[in-house]
Amino acid sequence: MKKAEKTTRVSSGKRNPEHLVLPGNLSISYPHATILLILTFTSILYAGALRNDFMTGWDDGEYLTAISGEGVINVPEIFSSFHLGMYQPLAVLSMAINYKLSGAGPWAFILTNILLHLLNTFLVFRLSERWMKGWIPAAMVAFLFAIHPMHVEPVVWISARSSGLYALFFLLGLIAYDKYTDQGYSLRQYLVVLLFFVLALFSKSMAATFPVVLLMADYLKKRQFKWGLLTEKIPFFAISIIFGLVAIRASASFGHITVLEQDYNLFQRIFLILYGISFYILKLFVPLNLSAIYAFPEISGGKLPAYVFSSVILLFAAIAAILYRRKYRREFISGGMFFLITIGMVLPLFWSRIFITADRYTYIPYIGLFMIIGRYAANLWETRHTMDKTTRRLALATSALLVIIMGVSTVSRITVWKNTPTLLSDVIDKKRSDADMAHGYFYLGNYYDAGNNAAEAMKYYDLSLSRNPSYLLALNNRGILKGKSGQISTAIADFEQAIRLKPDYAEAWYNRGIAYFQAGEPEHACADWKESARLGFAPARQAIVKYCTVEKTPGQLQMPGIEDESRTIPGTRDN
Repeated sequence: MKKAEKTTRVSSGKRNPEHLVLPGNLSISYPHATILLILTFTSILYAGALRNDFMTGWDDGEYLTAISGEGVINVPEIFSSFHLGMYQPLAVLSMAINYKLSGAGPWAFILTNILLHLLNTFLVFRLSERWMKGWIPAAMVAFLFAIHPMHVEPVVWISARSSGLYALFFLLGLIAYDKYTDQGYSLRQYLVVLLFFVLALFSKSMAATFPVVLLMADYLKKRQFKWGLLTEKIPFFAISIIFGLVAIRASASFGHITVLEQDYNLFQRIFLILYGISFYILKLFVPLNLSAIYAFPEISGGKLPAYVFSSVILLFAAIAAILYRRKYRREFISGGMFFLITIGMVLPLFWSRIFITADRYTYIPYIGLFMIIGRYAANLWETRHTMDKTTRRLALATSALLVIIMGVSTVSRITVWKNTPTLLSDVIDKKRSDADMAHGYFYLGNYYDAGNNAAEAMKYYDLSLSRNPSYLLALNNRGILKGKSGQISTAIADFEQAIRLKPDYAEAWYNRGIAYFQAGEPEHACADWKESARLGFAPARQAIVKYCTVEKTPGQLQMPGIEDESRTIPGTRDN
């Protein structure tokens, strides 16, 4: 790799064919000019995001509460605590620093995310240049990474800071590893790789795939298989396992990971995984009908929808396209492996999040698929002189049109992420499915409830349940709202319905206990709290100690905000 060349003056009468001549007798190398143009274009596209607001009820408010304390930032507490069911202390720390430097205004948080994205774009260019042995395919990879509409979510959503931050250290680690394999396998360089890996894990647990990606990089670089190649990865795998266990513990503490066996059998689960992979491949080429919510497919008559099974065709077509080309086959296979390895952690294998897919999950994984596209595009560019004039013009016009479409789509998604109502209205208006709409209505209900607009909140909870009568969170939150307004009997009915649907729903048992207590039935209340406590809900144990061990007067217990956990969108809870 050549060292970065600065803009230089051109001697009179001398022209370097590898440099672009600028006014003032200056020149800049084509690779540097290209990445500079990409970064400038990306900055222009994302400038409008600085006018966006916090996504209230979509994790932003919860993070702001966590970082807005007075005085010096409590770093030990940040590194020893879970936030919203995740362990990503570096991301939380970065937002705390944001708050101390710029206050509670959203623009500075969004600006930091954009700057991270620009830096990551540059690193993608550098990594691709090393892996693909050329700046032209690397420029294509960086360009797609920079402006793809699927990457809007992890950039403009403040709470997705973890995606940009882990990507930064993940990419730095891969570049450092490439230098390690090129420069004699020095211990110092090895420790640099290990450091970046740990920093990536402290940012987001999706970085746990890093050691497997290192094996993919060995394959790409044709490293001879020896036991030393595996033993040098042992520290990486050991650290991955430790952080993976911490992430599972954090997720379990918040209850947003669900064992898939509760809803899908093994056969269906396999097809859900294949569907997830196909979904991301499809959105790579056709980034239309994007949404902040992609609900799990609904089972009808014990069967998954036909589109889940048909999606497998796209996956096999993609695999065939990769294996078809003999030239650059190793590079293509490596790109496909990179995608599958890095996306694997968020596929519904043994557990799931509330949503089956999410745009932000593609932030690093798409680099592998962009490598394949970049190589195809570079080959097309290299053969341009063999094309007739009409073909060249058609190729140029098509490329320009694709850039325009991609840019417009990205700006459109940035606008959708302006605030919570615009985001959720977009989900509802697209009418992708009843399940998606039910989620959209539910979180709009949460938004208005947080703003103390009970009438609007009730309206949207009702709409949510009209789309999905079995929506547990909507039943729970509507019951809470009814209880607060004095409709105790109907509140109890909502909690009872939630318990019938999910007998181990601890929050519903707890909330029904509160409703019974307010209705003057302390015995029923204590019985419900005991069941909730048995299911592991800590506030229920506190209620038992406070209200069931000594005689209390009904009405002393108010409907609390304990259930706010289920009010909050899982959002960045994806680790």
